[in-house]
Order: sequence, then C-alpha cells, then structure tokens
Amino acid sequence: MQVRTFSGRSTSEIMARIKNELGPDAIILSNQKQTRKGVTCYEIMAALDVPQPRQGPAESAMPLAQDDAACLREEWSKLRKQLMSVLKPQMDMRLLTPRQQLVFEYLEREGVNEDVLLDLWEKFRHAPDVPTLTVMNGMVAVRPWFDTSWAHKFHLLTGPFGSGKTSTTLRLALAMKKMDPNRRILVVNADRSQGKGRLYLRHYTELSGLSYRELDNSSQWEDLERDARSHDLVLLDLPGLPAHNQLDSWLQEVSGGNLPNCHVHMVLSPLFAPAQMDAFVARFRSESAASIIWTKLDEACNYGEIINQANNTGLPISLFSLGPDLKNSLAQPKDQDVWKLLLRHELPEATN
Repeated sequence: MQVRTFSGRSTSEIMARIKNELGPDAIILSNQKQTRKGVTCYEIMAALDVPQPRQGPAESAMPLAQDDAACLREEWSKLRKQLMSVLKPQMDMRLLTPRQQLVFEYLEREGVNEDVLLDLWEKFRHAPDVPTLTVMNGMVAVRPWFDTSWAHKFHLLTGPFGSGKTSTTLRLALAMKKMDPNRRILVVNADRSQGKGRLYLRHYTELSGLSYRELDNSSQWEDLERDARSHDLVLLDLPGLPAHNQLDSWLQEVSGGNLPNCHVHMVLSPLFAPAQMDAFVARFRSESAASIIWTKLDEACNYGEIINQANNTGLPISLFSLGPDLKNSLAQPKDQDVWKLLLRHELPEATN
C-alpha cells in the first residue's frame, strides 16, 4: 500500500491533488486541521492499495482477494462519508450564480453523490460566466449504441436480476434487424436459471426470424464462436450473479477459458438504492466493459444514480430503455437527455 501525506490551505485543493496523483481509488486515512504561525492549513493522509498480480481461477487465494476488495470498498465508503461531512460545509453556495445554485439544489435533491457535487461546485465556481449545461456536459459521456462502430460482434448484457436484461436484449435484436433486414443476428441465452425469461426470449426471437441458442456448459461456449461465424451480431443475455461472484471470474469459469473477444454492457435501473447500485457495479465490473444501458426510466422517481455511476465507472451511456413495449422503447442518449432527466424529469424520445 502506498501512503502519502498532503498539505494545503483548503481540503478541496488537497482532494484535487490526491485525485490527480493517486487516482479516484485513493483511501483517506486521516484529516487534520492545523495552525502554523497564525495560518490555518489542512493535512490529509491518503493511501492507494497497489493491486497484486492477477492469479489464476484455480488458485485458492482468489476468494480471499475478493473478500479483501469488498472490505476495502466498505472502508472507503465509510471514510468518504466522513470526509464529505468535513468538506460539505466549505461549499459556500454564495460563490455561485443564482442559476448555478438552482441547478446544484436540483442535483442534490435527485440523489447525486456529495463527491460529485463537490467537483461540480469547483467547476461552477471557476466558470461563473459559462452556461451551466456547458460546464456539466463533461460529467457524463455518451456512446450511442446504433451509431457506434463496435470492434467486436459479441455483446454481453450483464446486470442484476430484475434490471431488464432479457427485454433489452430482445429490443436490441429487433431494433438492429429493423435497421438492416439482411443483418444476421444471433440471440444467446446464458441464463438457464430463469425459466420464464428463457421462454420469453426464445419465443419472440423465433417469431421475429432471429437465430436463437442457449448456453450451459463450457463445451457449448466452445462451439459458440464457431456458430457466430455465420452471423453479423451476437447478443448474450447473462444471468444475475450471487453476491460472492465477480463477472470476469465467472465468465472464465463457465466458458472454460473459451470466452471470445467481446463488449460487456452493464444493464442498470435507477430504481435501485445507491448502496445496492454500488454493490452491483462492483460485482459486474469487467475489463471488457464498454457502456451502461439504463432501463425502466419511466418507473423511476429520481435519476441521480446515472450521474453517480458515470463518475464511479467512467463508462459512457449507450442506451436508454423505457416503457413496456418491445418496439419503440429504446433511445440513443444525447448530452442534453441526461440533464433533461435530472432537471425536468423529461424522458428521452424513443428512436427505434
């Protein structure tokens, strides 16, 4: 573990240095206020856990490493709350313009995390004459699904049970088929535990003239890449995982090491509570992660988690999903769509 001590005249200045030099995963160990020769200064001790070399799935140390990571996340969460309790009183709203104050209040009411609000307060404070939306646009990246030239044909949709993975998989397949009737699409169900969802996916894919198959054991995964050669796009509906699992480790285990090059899309819904959302993101985080797909927007009462998870994961948003219908229920995100959701609760218009 790398431990360093930072000093400065304000905690916001020190936090910016810590984030710049140690990264967003740094852990705050202590925070002290001191007076030296009549001048008030702050001293913050921060640590960065240096990752250990990756171990093979068969090595017995892996469960311990996963437990340590979970403990580290919990410890960081507690320390972050303590730090925010110190920093928040220093965010003087009087330094912002009336319009900036109003936007700030809206975002706080929507459930945007305090560390995200602190970054926004700093940006607002240094840009009083810049339009608020211009300042905020860099906070959330978008990568429109249908307009993106994806590097791989395999797209894995992952997320917790009840987030709408199966419906989104089917909606995506139908939308892509509608855009190009000659596109050969293979829909794959890797979630054999959910009988209802399995029948639903199979029924509608076969009715729509799409290819369908199911995966269970590693030999079927081995055959998947061969079957995919006759298709232009492969969409995999993955199961939700138990709390002790991590996506990359699980994928390597069930595929027997035969996982093809792919893009992983996290399917999340703002209906989940912040603590639950953080746990889901930690579980489904992947080295192949390409985007977040937000579902059930029409059922949510606030949308702060969209900003929180963009900050937490660094992933762009590729799709919005809303409404119960299979067709005309996906929307490609634009920067202004995110802010319309948070500030006006205005749902994006379906584009497929």
